[in-house]
Amino acid sequence: MVTGFIIEKLGVLPISELSIIFQIGLMIVFAGIFAFIFKLLKQPRILAYIVAGIILGPLVLGIIESNETILALSEIGVAFLLFFAGLEIHLDSLKKVGKSSIFIGLFEVTIMVIISLAIFSAFSKTNIELLYIALVVALSSTMIVIKSLSDRDQLRTLHGRMIVSILLIQDIIAITALAMLTDTVNLNAALISLGKASLFIVFAIILAKVAKPIFRISAKSNELILIITLSFLFLFSLSAYSFGLSIAIGSFFAGVALANSTYKTEIKGRVHSLRDFFGAILFVSLGVQLTIISSNQINFLIILIALIMIIKPLLIVMLTRIGGYTDRTAFLTGNYMGQSSEFSLILITQGLILGQITNEFFSVLVFATIISMSLTGYVISFEKGLYHKYSKFSRLLKKVPANNEMLVYGLNKKRKKIILFGCHRMGSMFLKKYKGDKNELLVIDFNPEIIKYLMKKKIPCLYGDYGNPEVFETLKFLNPEIVLSTIPSKEENINIIKMVKTNNQNNIVVVVAESIHDAIELYHKGADYVVVPKVVSGEGIFDIISALKKDKDAVKKKEINQLKKAHHYLFNPDKK
Repeated sequence: MVTGFIIEKLGVLPISELSIIFQIGLMIVFAGIFAFIFKLLKQPRILAYIVAGIILGPLVLGIIESNETILALSEIGVAFLLFFAGLEIHLDSLKKVGKSSIFIGLFEVTIMVIISLAIFSAFSKTNIELLYIALVVALSSTMIVIKSLSDRDQLRTLHGRMIVSILLIQDIIAITALAMLTDTVNLNAALISLGKASLFIVFAIILAKVAKPIFRISAKSNELILIITLSFLFLFSLSAYSFGLSIAIGSFFAGVALANSTYKTEIKGRVHSLRDFFGAILFVSLGVQLTIISSNQINFLIILIALIMIIKPLLIVMLTRIGGYTDRTAFLTGNYMGQSSEFSLILITQGLILGQITNEFFSVLVFATIISMSLTGYVISFEKGLYHKYSKFSRLLKKVPANNEMLVYGLNKKRKKIILFGCHRMGSMFLKKYKGDKNELLVIDFNPEIIKYLMKKKIPCLYGDYGNPEVFETLKFLNPEIVLSTIPSKEENINIIKMVKTNNQNNIVVVVAESIHDAIELYHKGADYVVVPKVVSGEGIFDIISALKKDKDAVKKKEINQLKKAHHYLFNPDKK
């Protein structure tokens, strides 16, 4: 290799004798360089690290080769990543997962596994290789998808909440698969592994309770809580290993054990840098282990990518429609899920360490993951254009039974004075305060669960997508005096303003904006009043501070009660 020749000429040790410290140093330097480049390209850091490994590894420069020490450091990286994943799996998040999300998550994984097994059986793959293929195809990236939703301020939208719930189901399936993947994979071995995992969970619960007072005392010292957390992490990992499970499983349950801890935020803050460091080592080493793919594997790679980026999103769209959601919600949910997961990378790395898959097979799966992750950002950024094209063919999906298409109550010929778009946060609080004739009000929402509860409370409501022409025709027909939109989307609010004002210029339109810039634009488009929650919060803070000075306990108690009432108003109709 040219690089090797240059290094040796400079008087440095030959590549084969480079110290592990020098290798790690090169890995971190290259990881930093490519992380910066990929930041400018708006690509995930995971891909930057893998590319850095490819450059350093046998495929390009050949400076670093995989060895036992780097593999050991990679396992530590897996341990830290799964420890943090465990910290996010707490009881509250599990309680928020709706039936529809569970249905979509379970059926999506099951159907994609069946499709993968059926297609790739023709490629003369072993049973264990087929299992790894199925997992790579079925799982989507929690890290990339949540980052994309957050960047677009869509985490709180209906499709955002559904996606997060589906990803949580997928993560649980991935952890279960990780527990079942042992040196010998068959039904008996899998059942034994699950049995061991169950015993380990009992042991972990006991250990977590014993650790509580230790963390309470350690929290007083920043240095001590870091060391205790690391001790806790490795104690769980070593305990899992002694139970015959992987170190990764122990790390995950160490995180789960601390997920509801009072000191969770402090723990994450202290260990965050170590996770980033060892995570970089993990993904760089993953790139180092990649080999050249032979020409007879190209078709395998192309089909793999097609399943991940085309078939899987379409399946999620169909399942979401069957769950009773609109075309738009179904499309957006599927559009975000067209990539493989970082959990897939962890799973296939474990498979390589266990000797269950070859380097070439490993390389194909990693390249499929890299390509799908790289293209995700572009696919999501073109969602409007894709949805426009998709909507032309969506009539084919009308044949898919949607359970809630006819969710409507109280939509008679009588004119509605007020139409409320969106009844999740601000909308539900408005509804609670509304004292007028409910028959003069109409709520439009694209969440079927909300519409069902409104129907129970006998509040006139209509299930529909805000962008659906039929909804706008209804709006035009009813000719309301006041239209209140609590939708955060600027584009949808502009459409609502245009429709209302075109129909009757004197009608009042109140909308919500996420920023001052958006609010000014909405005023120019014809809105009569624009609510900017952040500005309203800022203006009201002085009154709150004055009240707190008088009686902070009373203010706090009153606010908590109001929030609880607003939160439970729709979903606990029988409770006062």
